Amino acid sequence: MAWAPLLLTAFATGFLGSTHCIAMCGGIVGMLNPTPPSGKDGRTRSAIWHKWFNVLSYNAGRLTSYTVIGALAGTLGMGMARLDFGQNFPLAPIISGGFMVALGLYVAGWWRGLLQLERAGGALWRSIRPLGVALLPMNGPVSRFGLGLVWGWLPCGLVYSALALSMTTGTPLWGALFMLAFGLGTLPMLLAMFHTADGLRQLASHPGLRQIIGILIIAFGLWNLAAPLTGISHH
Repeated sequence: MAWAPLLLTAFATGFLGSTHCIAMCGGIVGMLNPTPPSGKDGRTRSAIWHKWFNVLSYNAGRLTSYTVIGALAGTLGMGMARLDFGQNFPLAPIISGGFMVALGLYVAGWWRGLLQLERAGGALWRSIRPLGVALLPMNGPVSRFGLGLVWGWLPCGLVYSALALSMTTGTPLWGALFMLAFGLGTLPMLLAMFHTADGLRQLASHPGLRQIIGILIIAFGLWNLAAPLTGISHH
């Protein structure tokens, strides 16, 4: 398997879709971003390092959950590949391409079908969410890491689309690595929110930008659909 295109695909999916993360994780960002204390420069620098440690602890937990879920998705994809659908009907790539098209329509604001899937995932989330609530208020890196672990299971159309893509890897290891790369792709936007949260929210909500990103994701999804249907392998 060509690892570079695979991981680049995962990173690009996370990066392009991360405007969606602003709405989903904006509240958590606010909780992790306290106002720095006034005073000497040393105290200010200490507060800045403390803030970065907070966000990195949280995101380390989030990426850990993505990696675990990716391994499960890769295992599922391996099982699906063994089903007798014939060589001309690779089910996992077709499912993943469809998810990407749906995600692009969702990000662009043209179709909200993924909301139904997020609502379906809400049943699992309702049973997991109390674990995160129990970690509040966050008093240290362990609780922040734990909250990231829990938040990684938040119902999210972007994550579901990435998981559909990770199924095409066909192995637990590559499924895990795919979702790790996807999570790293979402990281720049979430880290930037610590300094320009309001500005990024306004930018991410701009219809023109969302439509451009949506078109890119749709094109990517159509490419994923066309490859197996035309016998083109992009792995």
